[in-house]
Amino acid sequence: MLEFLGQFLASAARVTRANEARRTDFTRQVKDEHAAVLAAIEASDAGAARRAAARHMVNAARRIRLAGQEFWRAEGDALAESIKPRVKAVS
Repeated sequence: MLEFLGQFLASAARVTRANEARRTDFTRQVKDEHAAVLAAIEASDAGAARRAAARHMVNAARRIRLAGQEFWRAEGDALAESIKPRVKAVS
């Protein structure tokens, strides 16, 4: 189950990283968001870590919406294609 779900997470991460790499402001935002999650974990503050992680996911979705048509005509479309499920045959 984890392997099946993990393939979608890995593919989605490739799409968001490709988009974020195109803009330095996105790159800085992602680093700051990751630092906030890490700081909360290091402080053993589960609530703050949960809020920081949720904020990061909301912001990642916002950055994808801001990607624009040029991103999706280029590498974004090919990367998004990789998110489609690959169902393995069970013998």
